[in-house]
Amino acid sequence: MKYLIDTNVFIPLEPTALAEVEPLTSAAATFAQKSNRAGFSLFVHPAQTREILSDRDENRRSLRSELLQKYPLLPQPPDSRRVDRVLGSVKPDSHHWVDHQLLAAVHADAIDTLITEDIGIHRKAKRLGLEHRVAYLAEAIATLGALFDNVPAALPAVEATKAHNLDASDPIFHSVRQDYPPFDEWLKKCKREHRQVWIVRAPDRSYAGVAIVNREDRPDFGATLKTLKICTFKVSAVHAGFRYGELLLRDVLHYAEQNAFGSLFVEVFPRHERLVAFLQEFGFSDQHANTGRGELRMTKRLAFNAVDLAECDALEFNRRFGPSAMKWADTPAFLVPIQPKYHDLLFPEGTLQADFFEGRMACGNALRKAYLCNAVCREIKPGAAICFYRSEDVQGVTVIGVAEETLVSRRPTEVARFVGKRTVYPLREIERLCQSEVLAILFRQSRVLRAPITLDKLLESDIIAGAPQSIVKLKLAGRRWIQNQTQAQ
Repeated sequence: MKYLIDTNVFIPLEPTALAEVEPLTSAAATFAQKSNRAGFSLFVHPAQTREILSDRDENRRSLRSELLQKYPLLPQPPDSRRVDRVLGSVKPDSHHWVDHQLLAAVHADAIDTLITEDIGIHRKAKRLGLEHRVAYLAEAIATLGALFDNVPAALPAVEATKAHNLDASDPIFHSVRQDYPPFDEWLKKCKREHRQVWIVRAPDRSYAGVAIVNREDRPDFGATLKTLKICTFKVSAVHAGFRYGELLLRDVLHYAEQNAFGSLFVEVFPRHERLVAFLQEFGFSDQHANTGRGELRMTKRLAFNAVDLAECDALEFNRRFGPSAMKWADTPAFLVPIQPKYHDLLFPEGTLQADFFEGRMACGNALRKAYLCNAVCREIKPGAAICFYRSEDVQGVTVIGVAEETLVSRRPTEVARFVGKRTVYPLREIERLCQSEVLAILFRQSRVLRAPITLDKLLESDIIAGAPQSIVKLKLAGRRWIQNQTQAQ
């Protein structure tokens, strides 16, 4: 595989002086080491060399010129005309022009993945439909770990507790105090009020992630529903890339659903662009009613009506009102068999092992996941309901998801870059699967069923004729039956 590294990755990877060592230097070095061990190539784009060598500091410019020689230039890079048609034309040799050149290389398949810390490029990649092929450093490290490393030690599952059990001295709160100086007094108030908290712990028992919530109905900005405020939502920078944000948000949203909250909101400074983009991916939107401190107020509705159902397609409906809410009407549904070993990695919270820990693989912590198989089915479209049937031991439907996108290919590199940041599959397994055509499914996890829909029930209700060996498209009656079964849980 071929990686293209942005300037904001090259500079911390190759500091020209001790004073230039920055927080990303360690992550960049880890990424480079893992890429080298995997035999992957790191390229720079000719357009970047102009940017890097425009430094006014002569000594630094000279050193960086020498350091650039370590990395091959992307040969005969494609022009950006197709990218410009979507993103719009920009001034030649500008910063945005360089962004377009990098994205053009991804779009033309000249490279597999672009590694960048620039939120603007990530937003542009989404507009181009290339978001799964543009990664932050932390995401790239986690993906390389999934493709090649041994499985790391498991982190504990999310721990639900009360605020008075929080350790205020934990390092995760240092940056929170910078944003909110009265944090310590506020945290004391949270403890006295017994506010609900979720924690993901690191192996040393420090906090990898923390979320604190409180009921705060807010009719002043239009929320007439029972409303949950996410007061604190923080993942430690040390543990970025392992999808702990999705792990925490999953439990917050399930809590809100189970306790009949109609909406949620969170207040976040605009400078936290990655957090804002993350929240938007899960249906939060800016209400354009900023706080007195200049924070964005972002809300998400869980309650919906007939107009919402009519206006949204099935995928958008799940993004806006989910994860549990799904649009079943006029939406195809498929029964997808999955072996226990992949079920345990993809859905750790649904495993049979009582002592199983979440956190082994980044994908298992996520709400957005990927599944690979050799099924001949080519009918799965965005928004389709995916009913995962755990074979061998459970023999029943255990998890429901919503399809986002599919790919059919026999090329291991193409499959690996498509599943990208969501993979649970080592490259050797992808190569084995690619001996015949692979169907790759990107999907959003909707719910893990408390009680599996067993094979016996499926047979008794004439949903299927026998244990599924491959993907089965459900008939209308079967789809409605599955819908009733899942909504009853």
